[in-house]
Amino acid sequence: MHTPASEKGQLKKKTQTEVCASCHRDKASKVDRSGHMPVREGKMECSTCHNIHGSTNVKLLRKGDSVADSCVSCHADKRGPFLWEHAPSRDGCTTCHDPHGAANDRMLVAKPPALCQRCHIATRHPSTIYDAGLVATSVRVFARSCVTCHSTIHGSNHPAGNMFVR
Repeated sequence: MHTPASEKGQLKKKTQTEVCASCHRDKASKVDRSGHMPVREGKMECSTCHNIHGSTNVKLLRKGDSVADSCVSCHADKRGPFLWEHAPSRDGCTTCHDPHGAANDRMLVAKPPALCQRCHIATRHPSTIYDAGLVATSVRVFARSCVTCHSTIHGSNHPAGNMFVR
């Protein structure tokens, strides 16, 4: 306290992330995985989402009663209500995203189509995107993503229905 290493908050390390990383190494290491990460870029800190001195909320979150509530406090466009709701969005953002960082775009826990195929097995589309019979004919193989067609993946109010298409 008498010799702080940080410019603000009288922290014993240079940044808040360094202080948190002394115990939460697994979370701090994920920050470096993403190409674009607001924490690493200095736009956010751990305390942006977490109340570091204690909270009655789950995971010491500042806002909401769940991880999803905390996420949609900033990402309001993902909140809904949607006429057709994608079930994983209702279950929580961490079903598909890792809020601390991931090697995949948009902090996804796996790359599409593998991420989608965790739940969508043998439904309307073949159960594997890399099926030898489809390589020459399927646009999904070239685009390599389900969200090429299913662009409103969090939910939709579009009259096209519950296929989450444009």
